[in-house]
Amino acid sequence: MTGVGHFTSAQAQASYLALYDELIAAIPGERETRDVSTTYGQVRVYRFGSAEGTPFVLLHGRGATSAMWEPNIPALAAERTVYAIDSLGEPGRSIQTLPIASSADQAAWLTEVFDVLGIEKAHVAGLSGGGWLTFNLALHSPSRIATATLIEPANVLAHFSKKFLLGGFSLLPGLPQSFGDRFLGWVSGDPDMTQPIARLLTTGMRAYRMHLPIPNYGTDDLLRSLQVPVLALLGGRSVVHDPLEAARRAQTLIPHNETELWPEATHALSGEFPDQLNARLLNFAERA
Repeated sequence: MTGVGHFTSAQAQASYLALYDELIAAIPGERETRDVSTTYGQVRVYRFGSAEGTPFVLLHGRGATSAMWEPNIPALAAERTVYAIDSLGEPGRSIQTLPIASSADQAAWLTEVFDVLGIEKAHVAGLSGGGWLTFNLALHSPSRIATATLIEPANVLAHFSKKFLLGGFSLLPGLPQSFGDRFLGWVSGDPDMTQPIARLLTTGMRAYRMHLPIPNYGTDDLLRSLQVPVLALLGGRSVVHDPLEAARRAQTLIPHNETELWPEATHALSGEFPDQLNARLLNFAERA
């Protein structure tokens, strides 16, 4: 269907999902798996833990799927119920059926997931593209958010850097895989790209065609309008945007914010410093 994300072939889908399922299965702890029907498609959700209190909702980076939260889920689920959501229109187990054309559409399907799961309010945390989804939900449905944690959010606190935008062309179909691998490695601080989660990301970029709108920029007025407590966590070595500019704007524009610049972190902050991030998320939720 025109304007709907899809795998390039049945073979590519089967190969990708085999690796995806393997990584999801490796996340410690019992889980409940649900496929939630929304206006825009079927959304895969994993629930970990059953602790009382306001739950966490985790939104992954673009193309990274819920599997990227493996270093974070066990510690968080020991204290709070955790929902990890595969974003609609991206590689993973969610299935898009209608075009998503606007930020309002993005907020709509996510709000519908909250409704079906009975989540009245949550501590929502997102990395990169998931950080933008968190920010976007806070704008459209602030009553559903207890706290919003923006981890290296994409195009929210600072514009994408020119080098990042140019590097993204390396992921275009038809170019050698090595080009995309080098780009994603550069963004993530040059990790071992043979690791399973890195292979899942690079495989998804080749095997899946996304048709999603570019994340709307977080203008001064939009940042000032945020009504929820915001924790902004930024990598001092990020190449996706200017981290100093992002920190400045968060601190000066967001009414209720706690902003931190982690000097040694890159855009892949959640996987580089999982223990520190887990503790910070739990502390922020406890004080909200």
